Amino acid sequence: MTQRYRLIDSHNHFIPRKATDLACKADGTDYRDRLKKMPVGYEKNFEIEPRLKFMDKAGVEKAVLHTASWSPQGIEMCRTLNDGYGAIVQRYPDRFIGCAHVPLDGSPETLNELNRAIHDLGLKGVTLVSSTLKSAMDGEEIFPLYQRISEMDIPIVVHPTIRTGVWEGTKYGMSNHISREYDVLRATVEVFFGILTRFPDLRILIPHYGGGIPALKGRIMAWYEPAGWNIPDELRNMPKTPRELRELGLDRAFEEIFNKIYFDMAGFGGWMPIAEAAVRTIRTDRLCFGTDYPFEIHDSRDVKEFAENIEHLDIPEQDKRNILGENVCRLFKL
Repeated sequence: MTQRYRLIDSHNHFIPRKATDLACKADGTDYRDRLKKMPVGYEKNFEIEPRLKFMDKAGVEKAVLHTASWSPQGIEMCRTLNDGYGAIVQRYPDRFIGCAHVPLDGSPETLNELNRAIHDLGLKGVTLVSSTLKSAMDGEEIFPLYQRISEMDIPIVVHPTIRTGVWEGTKYGMSNHISREYDVLRATVEVFFGILTRFPDLRILIPHYGGGIPALKGRIMAWYEPAGWNIPDELRNMPKTPRELRELGLDRAFEEIFNKIYFDMAGFGGWMPIAEAAVRTIRTDRLCFGTDYPFEIHDSRDVKEFAENIEHLDIPEQDKRNILGENVCRLFKL
């Protein structure tokens, strides 16, 4: 990896040790037990000094810290996470970008904790889980939270739920791969249709390439029918070909909203076929390098290989700079 590019990791996890004292079963998941089933990343979750050495070795300048999957455990857990994150970013302001943790609701208690985390603790964005047992991302009960986030002009970083019972649960290990990505993909569609249409100024970073959105973007667009659009009766409620979308102007209308969304490149271990598909289907000023450290990529050699593979993509130099670091800087207004 040459140093021509700033390398910023948009998907990096940290859990304050005090948070594990509060961890319990929530959403049907024992959070501590789930961590222990991933032994390579377990201790690395809690340590900052070794993480800094890892980042230096891998050539990572900064990392965005968040762990929204623990937020559904309640406001006390969120406060504990935020206190721990605040201490880290105050100690290492040039290395870490901390996100505030709040429950997925619009209650006064949640809004007050968001204010505290941003204004008192110095966190730069807010991280939200893709769903809970009670809420989807586009639930109207969450709208007061989106309104406050829009007013504060901070980005949202989404993270998938880790509920083992979601979408087929542990069958064939699907909670670790297909099920979780479906939940992210569903959240992507909710952001597109249910959130950005109401709060168009929000800046939202969705993980794991939107749960595989490069493969499914065309299908979602084929069924796009915004309210009030003049669509011939024979094509209404029908999937439309690329030609039909162009002739109706639906492709441009779709892209206008879609291009507001940022996507991180974690979730696939640096697998390049999806990265190659992403640069063809997602604007390169909306793609953000990510590792999902310490669970997915936890060896500095793999970080370097992933970054070098992005360098070698057949895209303009500015696109490479955007993906590897500059998009995150714009997202957080650094």
